[in-house]
Amino acid sequence: MKKVAWTAPLALLLSALSCSPSSAPSGSPSDSARVIEVEFPGDRGRSEERNPEYEAKWDEYYTSPHDSGDTLVIGTIGDADSLNDLTSATVSASDVIGLLFLGLTRTNPDFSHAPSLAKSWEFSEDHLELTFHLRDDVFWHDGVKTTAHDVKFTFEKQRNPNIGWSAIKWKQFIKECVVVDDYTVKFIFERVYPYQMMDAVVGAILPRHILEKVPDEEMVSTDFNRNPLGNGPYRFKEWKAQQYIEVEANQDFYAGRPALNRIIFKIVPDQENLAIQLKSGEIDLMESVPPRLFEALSREKDLVTYISPSRAYTYVGWNTRNPLFQSKKVRQALTMAINRQEIIDSLLLEFGQIPKGPVLPIIWAHNPNLPDFPYDPEKARQYLGEEGWRDTDGDGWLDQDGKRFSFTLKTNKGNQIREDILILLQDMFKQVGIEVQPNILEWTVFIGDMNNKNFEAAVAGWNVGLKMDMTTIWHSDSINDKFNFVSYSNPEFDQLNDDAIFEMDAEKAREMWWRAQEMIAEDQPYTFLYMPRDINFVHKRFQNVQMETVGWNYNLEQWWVPKDQQKY
Repeated sequence: MKKVAWTAPLALLLSALSCSPSSAPSGSPSDSARVIEVEFPGDRGRSEERNPEYEAKWDEYYTSPHDSGDTLVIGTIGDADSLNDLTSATVSASDVIGLLFLGLTRTNPDFSHAPSLAKSWEFSEDHLELTFHLRDDVFWHDGVKTTAHDVKFTFEKQRNPNIGWSAIKWKQFIKECVVVDDYTVKFIFERVYPYQMMDAVVGAILPRHILEKVPDEEMVSTDFNRNPLGNGPYRFKEWKAQQYIEVEANQDFYAGRPALNRIIFKIVPDQENLAIQLKSGEIDLMESVPPRLFEALSREKDLVTYISPSRAYTYVGWNTRNPLFQSKKVRQALTMAINRQEIIDSLLLEFGQIPKGPVLPIIWAHNPNLPDFPYDPEKARQYLGEEGWRDTDGDGWLDQDGKRFSFTLKTNKGNQIREDILILLQDMFKQVGIEVQPNILEWTVFIGDMNNKNFEAAVAGWNVGLKMDMTTIWHSDSINDKFNFVSYSNPEFDQLNDDAIFEMDAEKAREMWWRAQEMIAEDQPYTFLYMPRDINFVHKRFQNVQMETVGWNYNLEQWWVPKDQQKY
């Protein structure tokens, strides 16, 4: 699906961009603020190929001189839910998990795959077996070696419905994971399809020797979730709920000790306060900065600004289990009652645009020609009237069978744009005779309500995955999983989605995906509000910063600070 925005681990492992040639080197000394525009290099998401250009740039860091020391303090508005990839469902957790644990591969800015725990891989001639050759010098942070047995164990837990891993459907076409030897593991597939590689590698590899002792029913509550043991470039040090999560450099990391001594994720549940702390130097990095804060922060000479295409969108989700929202025509009317351009102009300035559907332009199968329901309050009233919603008693509110069209609209506290959207929507819906009651909740409460489908309508967001597969959020089979919050169900869509997943001809698959997006746009289970441009600020003392569309933290383990600029 990432805000605070959700995203399944599948969406968090990937992203991509590259700095424009005219940009100044990131992190170099400067007497004035600098803005670096990041461009998307192109999608190779259907390929298991490697890209030597990105690998060479990555490896160059470890052969170039750089100083060790200093601490990076990252400001975030939401606490993590769990630091166990099997049980986590938030972007704030995923950012930490990515430092503590390795995956089989890394994702390059063009979505190609690069070595990580696996140093190489190959498919069998029939493309039904994918073999990974693992490094033999990767250790868990307690000194135990990471082996193929950990990979097999992780796969089996990911596939276990009793655990409910958020990306479980990404493993559904893998029949088996076989240990060939301690450093060789083989995935056996049911059939050939375009995203076999991505499905095999999605998710962090976890320590068998620790978690095999945990019963499945206790995985969600095990101490490991708050005190994890990983094998990545950073070790877990401390987590104080609603305050901070601290990790420290892994001295024994196979690629070499990370330069930064510590990284602290500081929870400040208010974006205005985050900006104040960024200016004062209490935090060093703020990502997904609200556009209203851009001008003031961009004048700070000690900050570097990164602006990039987004992997995210914000939406209003209509809980289709609620009788109010079961009619497609009503949902279309609700969208037409919303002036989305006014929301963008007033809250995002030039940093947003209206998306018509759930597949964003960075994905190869994006359909740019979707049906739309532009702002038209008169037509919205007409549609609602055709569905039986009229003001029969003259009180200004639509009603049907003596019941007013009234609902509660939820979102999370700390994201000022979303809080402002609730107020704007309340007024816009009032213009067509619909009563809206805003309800702004603490982040963890909001997450719980969404997961439990305890809402009528909600303003939320997704960081989208890089795999062209709409199953996780939109398929009927996903209603009982974590991310089909609105319980959307369309059997025709399900069948088209299921067929498109296996279509090896890219052009035929594109046609199918375009039609699937048309169905979502027509059904309007979401009102797609806006797609922002990402605005991130980081202190200029940090060197080798590469904020890519695959993630602002694409190469976070490789950031460093010259000795004479170190703060801690």
